[in-house]
Amino acid sequence: MVGGVAPLRGSVRWAVNTRAWEPTEQEWLFASRCVSLEDKERINKFAFKADAKASMAGSLMLRKLAHLATAEPYDKITFFRDKHGRPAIKDQTLEMDFNISHQGNYTVLAAEIDNNLTVGVDIMHFKRRTGHSLQEFFRLMNKTCSVAEWNSILSYSSDEKRAVMFFRHWCLKESYCKGTGSGIRTDMRFISFKINTPNLSIEKPTTDSVLELDGVPNLTWRFHEWLLDPLHCVSVALTTPSKTITNIQPVPFTTLSWSELMTEAIPLLPPDADYVQTFMRKDASSRAHERD
Repeated sequence: MVGGVAPLRGSVRWAVNTRAWEPTEQEWLFASRCVSLEDKERINKFAFKADAKASMAGSLMLRKLAHLATAEPYDKITFFRDKHGRPAIKDQTLEMDFNISHQGNYTVLAAEIDNNLTVGVDIMHFKRRTGHSLQEFFRLMNKTCSVAEWNSILSYSSDEKRAVMFFRHWCLKESYCKGTGSGIRTDMRFISFKINTPNLSIEKPTTDSVLELDGVPNLTWRFHEWLLDPLHCVSVALTTPSKTITNIQPVPFTTLSWSELMTEAIPLLPPDADYVQTFMRKDASSRAHERD
């Protein structure tokens, strides 16, 4: 029990709007004390505040999740990297899989606890800056989509809709690759998606996009797609070790405020004023990471 509350179980979907989070010096000091030394040093290497905030939010969400799921003290949780390089917790009694993604304005977490599911998650900003015209960007990204996917993307008359459909396909692919632990490949054409519902919704999930591997439909994975807001889509990929998928209910994302993110937090590390000043001197974001 955590403070008299039963341990967290089932499907967990959290999001933090890191663009809206403008930490004060005291908030960043506290946050930097509530992650591991490894995470703290990794976050400090980011050149821009936007990236540092996104990564910090991810580390804090993972520790909050592990604490609530295992009932272990917040400052005693130990993480390690599995054979795919994904973070995991050292708790042999708990079956838990989780995944983090950040892009655009949000960091998101998807987790499955004690329900025999493997999960991958990805988020995409529809107006992500590429430094190229859309036509040139598509040319450079030719190997990321199958012929059928390109035909679907280019069937839309406006550049805006074409961009939306491209990033939606890319979001699905990344969620699948992160679920398998295989990582993104140079040539993604063998991983293809048939999108049956053209428009995503904030209120209602889309669950009928179908994965095809080398042109063959693969129904051992299910995909839940949402809009977090009009500019951000998220995809959750789910499967089971047995590859036998039954009806999996989609779970909407809960957006955590700063106070909600830090409710259970306990410092692991001593105060580091220099670390805070380094963060405060960083630029907000590069042009490549500017967000609308």
